[in-house]
Amino acid sequence: MSVADTCFLIDLIRQDPGAIRFAEETPLLKTTSISAAEFLFGARTSTRSDVIEAARVYLAHFPILAFDAEAAGVYAEIASGLRKRGGRISSFDELIAATALRYDEAIVSRDTHFTSIPGLEVVSY
Repeated sequence: MSVADTCFLIDLIRQDPGAIRFAEETPLLKTTSISAAEFLFGARTSTRSDVIEAARVYLAHFPILAFDAEAAGVYAEIASGLRKRGGRISSFDELIAATALRYDEAIVSRDTHFTSIPGLEVVSY
């Protein structure tokens, strides 16, 4: 199974050919509560009034993995490890990665910085 990062969700809704092909070939794509929040924030800040409802309907097609206490512990390991190596990435992406690792899932993303997280399988599209 695979977890869709925020950039994948955006690319998919924008009908990026690579994202569409990956989604068609990969059953049961999931996402994280953090990616859902980022996605909905982007919709909320849109100037188009119909975007937020469309985003909610769109997200309903993805099982959403919760960020919980176990994921919080994984996040602390990721963030502190990256800090020690001098290579922090965005806190949101660290939280997304922690959730994927907590549920033993690969992350689907174009963002190459996920490869700096030990143990995280990153699938590009």
